[in-house]
Amino acid sequence: MANMLKVAPALVTELEKRVGMQFEQATLADLLIPSYNKSETLYDVDLVQRLLEHFLVQEQTDSSSPSRQPFPEKHLYEGTQRGNGSNAKMRVARLVDSYLTEVSRDRNLSLTKFQVLAEALPESARTCDDGLYRAIDSYLKSLPYFEDLKKLFLAHPTLSEHERKRLCRVMDCQKLSIDACMHAAQNERLPLRIVVQVLFSEQVKINNAIANNTLKEAGESQYQPMISNRKTLLEGTPQSFQEGWTAAKKDINTLKFELESMKAKYLELQNDMENLQRQFDKTSKQKQTSAWTSAGRN
Repeated sequence: MANMLKVAPALVTELEKRVGMQFEQATLADLLIPSYNKSETLYDVDLVQRLLEHFLVQEQTDSSSPSRQPFPEKHLYEGTQRGNGSNAKMRVARLVDSYLTEVSRDRNLSLTKFQVLAEALPESARTCDDGLYRAIDSYLKSLPYFEDLKKLFLAHPTLSEHERKRLCRVMDCQKLSIDACMHAAQNERLPLRIVVQVLFSEQVKINNAIANNTLKEAGESQYQPMISNRKTLLEGTPQSFQEGWTAAKKDINTLKFELESMKAKYLELQNDMENLQRQFDKTSKQKQTSAWTSAGRN
């Protein structure tokens, strides 16, 4: 309402601070505030970024001086119980991930804004990055994608391969659940390097889970999970995952083969182009020499 009525900036800032102090009590619907200024995005992402910054400042203040009252108006917060810092940050992290998933469908949301908001919270705020993965996948879905690899080279997608890698760096593959790993391993919108990281992380998690279950049955109390060679890992892996791994490896090899073929064709075309250029230059020089010779005779 303050934005709609164009309230004085100082009052809006004060209101944002107070809202930010109770950020962990918000819901996704509370954050879906339309952008009333000339912003390109449908929702006011910058506002949510500021609210999150106020929340983090307040959390830092509370951790350094827990007894300090943030505002003299104590009655504003009667009946409101703030959880401890880690729990509050975890709730806010889940809320931010849900918000990013929602606003990621807006094609006008820039990669920088998405990345800044996703990385605003400390790593300790997220014990699981499944929410971030959903947001990233939703962001990539809103971009044009070509299943045909040749079209990918001929066209100009909105995000380059470097930008896709930059987007995926906001999540930690080791914090993905097994279900999220299995989805990501088959997600052709992700960069190939990220898919390989996800496959490795999934393999280690499954192997450790199997090893832990085996040791529990044997009655051993302590265990340090170890990563053995690939053959041993596959022998202890369920058949369904082995099939998924084989399919993923086949897809990767196919992509590599097509990339090498494309490179070879590109080099061949480049070589033909250079030969044509040399022939053209040679023909031009011959014509120029012939013209000068004829002019000299005349």
